[in-house]
Amino acid sequence: MNESPDTPRLKKQIFDYFPTLDRSERKEVVERISIGANGGVDFFVMMLLAATLASLGLLQGSTAVVIGAMLVAPLMGPLVAGGLSLAQGNFKLFRSAMFVSGLGVVIGLAASLFFGALNPGFEPSMEIEARGDPDILDLVIALASGMVAAYAMGRPNVSGTLAGVAIAAALLPPLAVVGIGLTNNQPIVAGYAAILFATNMVAIILGAALVFRLLGMHIAVGEAGAPRWVRRATILFALIAIILMAPLLENVLEKNRVGQTRPATYPVSTVVREAVRGYISNNQELHEILMARQSIEPEAGILLLLTASGPLQPGVKDELIQIVRAIRKDEDLNVRVFTLLEASNTEP
Repeated sequence: MNESPDTPRLKKQIFDYFPTLDRSERKEVVERISIGANGGVDFFVMMLLAATLASLGLLQGSTAVVIGAMLVAPLMGPLVAGGLSLAQGNFKLFRSAMFVSGLGVVIGLAASLFFGALNPGFEPSMEIEARGDPDILDLVIALASGMVAAYAMGRPNVSGTLAGVAIAAALLPPLAVVGIGLTNNQPIVAGYAAILFATNMVAIILGAALVFRLLGMHIAVGEAGAPRWVRRATILFALIAIILMAPLLENVLEKNRVGQTRPATYPVSTVVREAVRGYISNNQELHEILMARQSIEPEAGILLLLTASGPLQPGVKDELIQIVRAIRKDEDLNVRVFTLLEASNTEP
């Protein structure tokens, strides 16, 4: 299909709004960004330490530690380099960026699997729950983050915004949730966290490629167009993004139906749940309705909601409270036990 006479003019008007770089500036940007795709010992060490911080922060529910992990994680570097390689048609840089990105994923996943295995039966924190429920807005955030990162790297006078980009993109926490979820029988949380992580990676690469193109860092390809591998890689990333949009759209539609997920209660740990259910199984008149952790004061603690087919034996509630407190090793833990009397099925 031939372009209309107005198409080049429109393109020129769009690109004129962006401050293109001269040759020396482009060379400097390429050299600076290429460093992030080299990997090496520094990348390995920083990725391992960042993954350790992210895993421990998620398990502990510490927002500050998770943010710290985002700031020191070096994974943004090779992803932005991947976007630059697509814009320039630099296959060597693309191959290096994808290899280093893959290495970072392996390191991060291995660290999260290790720390997840060391903490069996964890109580899912708010930080973990947040990464296990992504929607289409996360795709938009990742795309914008890649664009901002590319623009900041291409314009040194705004490079101070890179720290904010690292926090907005939130690359490492979802990867850490994948490992923690897999080692703690939370496959759904791990699956959605993997979708969020893959979404972030693909969107950052595409967003960075677009901005580098607008900054004039694309290769002069003539009438033949971009190299074949660039077209194939771009189409592949776009297809992955489209496929990932399906569960993300489903999630956002579900949130619109039921409301935003801001739970007042969270799951209890595996050991607490199994101990309470073991006690209930020895008391045939009791049936479980709800076991939950409440983090909102003044009701913070453990809530047990049960039904009883008849009058409770004396001391049942106290025994349940002592079981939970003993497992949690907290004699002052607020444990509330409510029982509802089941209606009789006998017709008059």
